[in-house]
Amino acid sequence: MRRLLAWAQKNERHLGGIVFVAGFVTDLLTFTLLDISFVNLFFIAYLTLAAVCTFGSHVLFARRHEGQSPWEQGLAVLFSLGGQYAIGGILSGCLIFYTKSAVLSVSWPFIILLALVFIGNEYFRKYREHLIFQTVLFFFALYAYAIFALPIYLHIIGPWTFVGSTLAAVALFAGFLYLLWRTGAARLSESIRPVVMSAAGIVLVVSGAYATGVVPPIPLTLKEGGIYHGLARSGMNYVLQAEEVPPWWDIRPVTVHLTAGSTAYAYGAVFAPIRFSTSVVHHWERYDAKAKKWVDEGHITFPISGGRAEGYRGYSLKENLTPGKWRVSVETLQGQTIGRIPFTVERVSSPPPLHEEIR
Repeated sequence: MRRLLAWAQKNERHLGGIVFVAGFVTDLLTFTLLDISFVNLFFIAYLTLAAVCTFGSHVLFARRHEGQSPWEQGLAVLFSLGGQYAIGGILSGCLIFYTKSAVLSVSWPFIILLALVFIGNEYFRKYREHLIFQTVLFFFALYAYAIFALPIYLHIIGPWTFVGSTLAAVALFAGFLYLLWRTGAARLSESIRPVVMSAAGIVLVVSGAYATGVVPPIPLTLKEGGIYHGLARSGMNYVLQAEEVPPWWDIRPVTVHLTAGSTAYAYGAVFAPIRFSTSVVHHWERYDAKAKKWVDEGHITFPISGGRAEGYRGYSLKENLTPGKWRVSVETLQGQTIGRIPFTVERVSSPPPLHEEIR
């Protein structure tokens, strides 16, 4: 065991890179396949491991002047690797889930922030023994998890849920700092000011991102959406009248061929966890080419409930759309964008060939 610990200490830098990649691959294989309740357990395990490793590193570092045995030196290496794996796992998991719930044209600043922190955890691992670096990364991971988890526990989403997530993260972090102070007051006193200021800065940045709608409305996700010529309810299914679907590699907005006075239906399925209740908005917008901006064309609000794997289905409709670029943004009541359905309207004299799709 001593030889193994000595080898780990000697090759810690290479092992750190392996652990970093292993954590990311683990998240890719689990967070994209597992049910959201199991994903939540993974997040809790990661946070627990990160807290234990950060606390253990702090205790060992505070006792370094007393002289460390080979076992303590080995534990220091294991705590460092374990903390890096756990923080990397939380950040990569959040990056995966926030990206799934994000419209990149809206939420790209927040996604880039997550990606930079995730990469920074690897790039700056030489600062693994710096308490400021460890604790600030831990708080960021804890905050990102709280924003994800509290709506799942409360079964609602909104400003007060976000405020609750912020207060919960701050309270838990304050308790963690108190525990560090009880076991190594001298070391924490040297770092407490930059730690608190950094945490406050994170709260301000993330709160500002939420207020401007940049933070994705996790855990809500637009599973599918499209524009159709007709829609009817048949038992538990929707029967949709659709044009031919473009090939998968064509990423351009679909073109909808409409006759004068015809109706277009925006259909979407929004995934939400079980027992989750909220309302969503279909926000219709038309692009004004002369003014070079999107013009509001109406909002349609309806309630949804969670639990259906394929998402809660809903639709809105609009008559006599003018030719040009359009989009329907599926939003929360607070204006966060869950998903977006872009399309182009082209006026035709006769209806195009249609086929039925069952949803």
